[in-house]
Amino acid sequence: METRTPQTEPVLGEERSAAPGHPMRILIRPFFACRLCWRITFAVFALILAVEAVILVPSARHFAANERQLLADQVQILIEPLLARHPPGAAPPDLRPALGQYGVAGISLHAPGVAWVASAGEAPELPGESIDMMARPFADGWSETTLVAAWLSPSMTGHLVAVRADASAIAPRLHAYVARVAGLVALIVLVVTVGTMFVIDLSVLRPVLRLRESSLRAGSEPESAERFTVPTRRQDEIGELVRAHNSMLQQISDSRRRDRELAEERAQFLAHHESLTGLPNRAALLEHLDREISARGATLLLVNLTQFRSLNAGFGTGIGDRILRDLALRLRSGAGASGFVAHLGADRFALALPGVLPAGDAALAAETVLRSLALPFEYEDGISLSPPARIGIAQSGSRGEDGPALLAQADLALSRTYWAGEVGYQFFSPSLALDARARQELARDLKHALERGELFIALQPKFRLAGEAFDLLAGAEVLVRWRHPSRGLVSPAEFIPLAEASGLIVPIGAFVLDAACGQIREWQARHVHAPRLAVNLSAQQFGQPHLLEAIERAMLRAGIPPDRLEFEITETAAMRDVERTSAILVAMRSLGVHVSIDDFGTGYSSLNYLRRFAVDAIKIDKSFVDDIGADHHAEAICDAILRLGQSLGTKVIAEGVENESQAQFLRQRRCDEAQGYLFGRPVPAAEFEKLHLRGKEIALAPVY
Repeated sequence: METRTPQTEPVLGEERSAAPGHPMRILIRPFFACRLCWRITFAVFALILAVEAVILVPSARHFAANERQLLADQVQILIEPLLARHPPGAAPPDLRPALGQYGVAGISLHAPGVAWVASAGEAPELPGESIDMMARPFADGWSETTLVAAWLSPSMTGHLVAVRADASAIAPRLHAYVARVAGLVALIVLVVTVGTMFVIDLSVLRPVLRLRESSLRAGSEPESAERFTVPTRRQDEIGELVRAHNSMLQQISDSRRRDRELAEERAQFLAHHESLTGLPNRAALLEHLDREISARGATLLLVNLTQFRSLNAGFGTGIGDRILRDLALRLRSGAGASGFVAHLGADRFALALPGVLPAGDAALAAETVLRSLALPFEYEDGISLSPPARIGIAQSGSRGEDGPALLAQADLALSRTYWAGEVGYQFFSPSLALDARARQELARDLKHALERGELFIALQPKFRLAGEAFDLLAGAEVLVRWRHPSRGLVSPAEFIPLAEASGLIVPIGAFVLDAACGQIREWQARHVHAPRLAVNLSAQQFGQPHLLEAIERAMLRAGIPPDRLEFEITETAAMRDVERTSAILVAMRSLGVHVSIDDFGTGYSSLNYLRRFAVDAIKIDKSFVDDIGADHHAEAICDAILRLGQSLGTKVIAEGVENESQAQFLRQRRCDEAQGYLFGRPVPAAEFEKLHLRGKEIALAPVY
């Protein structure tokens, strides 16, 4: 039958060795393993030895002196009776009977002024006049084997007795004495050391070992460090140390517990809030919408800053982050106690209002938000910004929406403001979902348009504005068109945003570049000269890492001179990364192509950035040209852009010119070139050649 020994958790501070052994061995094993114990032992041992050495050496000397004096006294007691029996005036006494007793080897008797009166054996030499007469014998010239003693004899007045005696017996007795004392010292050392170590082990070592083990266990499990406190009732310094240790473990546990609670709270906060603005995030918004919809319904306003990315690129993320935080404050302060404001990331915010509001109230709420955002954000260095915004509005109804569905509806409404080219707000309607599905189908068709050869280029002429006539062709802008097999011509306003959203704008842009280069080659072959063609570079194309190589390969394949190509870059795309833009523009011009900034005046550029950009031309945006003759502010902006281009030595092109008054205004202010319906609509290449190239003069010089 198998028996099992129950295993218990070792008590804090006890040794964990389970090896069997004698209780004494178990008791002293920690002592031999204790480095501190050995240091204290050696220190105590050395200290006691030093003290005993100081005591033992004088004691040994005193013992030897006493032994010599005792031998001298014994010799005197032996000899004095012999001298006392000698009658006065008789012959010198016979001293030989004393020889051999007490180790006496020689005796001499001296009278004053006489070398000696009598002697026997190996008489010692007198020390001479230097020895003072004294009542007691003294030892002189003592070694380990011989003692010389001399004294004034009381029996024979005036006589000096000198004795040589064997003192070899003194050394063994001295050695035995020293051995006894040394043994006693060793015993004292042992007793004191053991006692000291017992006291140290009991009073110091064990508490220290308990503290050490407590610290190690607490370090391995800091979350529950208070479990490893060491109990004590001591009121001395060790007790104070143990209590301080216990207090520290309790503080560690409390601190870790607080840290864990704060971390959990922080994680919970971050899981439901956006770190930059501190507003609730998408997850928190969806939870809030689900609660509101199930309780009383909800109205959701999805807010988007339309030009935030270009603003961020132009002024740096620091300004962009500050605008987001300030915008969050405005939305939060305007939402009221019942409104729920969330930041969905980047440039999107959401405002959830309780209940299904009437359309007028929802529209009023959207207009209030737009007015609030229209107020400029004022910053240091004179920066004043008011980025436009768009809002999509969705309301819960009888269609069984939940939070994600309502957010998707608001997103569709927001997208509608972009597709319609509107800046403002748009309500969701079921037709928007149908439109979204139609756009998805159109996006799928667009993926195959390049492969099937459904895309082609159209060209819109640009004319010089010198003189009274406007018939000198300066070039043309290349535009892409799509002839759908079932829908016919698809508007660029419909498929270009699809291409940008899907990333197809990059291969479409490459197609347009190759087509433009091929058209220049054909026209040069037929007409010797070809007009300069301007190709638009989308923001995504401009951000491609191998843009310059692609341009150079396209020109080499077509075998055309680079000065026949011009690239138009929108102001917002140029401002996304000013340093990179500046470097790329310099590199593009080094290839020999021309570069212009499109839609100038609609973004967030500044004169400083324009000065740094190596461009050949700037194009006045159509929105300013449209209001010439109707809005003096638009005329002032056009005039300022023209003066700016002239002061920088940069060509200025006006786009969207549709009537003679606009053309005259631009010509009077020395605008270099213009394009628009007044001069010609975009047409396919063959029709453009028929209308503008055959028999017409092409502006080849000066080359800008």
